[in-house]
Amino acid sequence: MRKKLIVVGPTPPPHHGVSLFTTNLINSDFKRYFKIILLDTADRRTKPNMGRFDIVNIYLGVKHLLKLFMLFLIYRAEILYVPISQNIPGFFRDGLFILIGKAFRASVVIHLHGGIFDRFYENTPHLFKRFIEFTLSKIDRAIVLCERFANIFKGLVPAEKVRVVNNGIDCAISEERFKDRVRRKRDSKKKVLFLGTLDKRKGFIDIIRAVPYIIKHNKNVEFVIAGKWHFQEDREEAIRLIKKFDIGDYVKFPGVVSGSEKWDLFLGSDLFVFPTHFIEGQPLVVLEAMMAGLPIVATPMGCLECMLKEGLNGFFTDGSPEDIAEKIVYLLQNKGLREKISEYNRKEFLEKYTWNKCVENLVKVIKE
Repeated sequence: MRKKLIVVGPTPPPHHGVSLFTTNLINSDFKRYFKIILLDTADRRTKPNMGRFDIVNIYLGVKHLLKLFMLFLIYRAEILYVPISQNIPGFFRDGLFILIGKAFRASVVIHLHGGIFDRFYENTPHLFKRFIEFTLSKIDRAIVLCERFANIFKGLVPAEKVRVVNNGIDCAISEERFKDRVRRKRDSKKKVLFLGTLDKRKGFIDIIRAVPYIIKHNKNVEFVIAGKWHFQEDREEAIRLIKKFDIGDYVKFPGVVSGSEKWDLFLGSDLFVFPTHFIEGQPLVVLEAMMAGLPIVATPMGCLECMLKEGLNGFFTDGSPEDIAEKIVYLLQNKGLREKISEYNRKEFLEKYTWNKCVENLVKVIKE
């Protein structure tokens, strides 16, 4: 008999990592193993309102806490699954979710989708630290995204309760399309791709600054920087630098891409560059690049440090324009290495980072 499981989490809109994960989870094979009851915690306003103490979030928090209480009264669920926040308003609500779950004698599984919980804990006021310690002492399992974060709850959750479950995505690129990409890319113009939020902290400005160094070695190259602008000042800086270096013929901004347009962009590229300055969780865009078999140049931030292996998946960079350029030039000059890394990344994606693998691992942890 399937156990009843309450899944706490937001669904889109707005679209962000956790809301997409929640939607994928409740619509996946996960429901073959559990009777799922969803508590949708979405704030339908824009992303900047997340984690703020305002009247709407206070109202939503109280509403969701009361609803969870009612769901337990009605369904008597045996398991509670909670993706936890890394800010005070969000964790205060999540901590109360945990306590309600334990009051109904449910097994509580928390899932951390980020990578800064230890910093969040260290920077909270003394009284709130005690709240975090008390609530986390009640949980049965804690899930993190990668081995690097296995100690992120050190002193808060015993190591034997922590499990690693990698993110996963659907394989949207067939083996036939992947092999066709390898054939087509042999002699064409080289394309270097960045895809993500166009926020300076993601490193795309550093890529623009690297372009003049790269075209000294190879002018048969194009840089595609795709995504939505986050700050107007970052857009203005990008335009200014492109004019300053006179590289307008080399740098393209296609804007937001999705669906088949996005996969065509991945398949038409030779390298993926992600020199982020964030402590990333496990960026889905890097998994997409691996799916497409792209060699990756990235900073060793967050899970990237243990996901990617130097020389096998690509190369790490310190994030400086000069070092980014050096790694890109080296890969562009070594066709055999690019092809070897391409095959390796595709294989590793299929073995570790598909959505089915993620669900399989999640089910194992929750069933423990």
